[in-house]
Amino acid sequence: MYSVGELIDRLIIEDIKVFNLRETVHNKKISKKEKVLIFNKLNIFNNNKAILVGFLDTKINNILDGKEKNQLLKIIKTY
Repeated sequence: MYSVGELIDRLIIEDIKVFNLRETVHNKKISKKEKVLIFNKLNIFNNNKAILVGFLDTKINNILDGKEKNQLLKIIKTY
């Protein structure tokens, strides 16, 4: 399972994808067919976000209840 930080990172990535697709939809140079394809992608990304939010809620509740720990990776600079 992902850590809280990894889940938040995935949510941010999905939000960026949604933002970029919404910007594309507002572009008046795309066809109606392209808009339909974009809206289908938006639905998928929004479903993904809902799944990630559910995972995040479960993870946070498990941490607060003491059922699991939030694992953090130690970062070591090698350069």
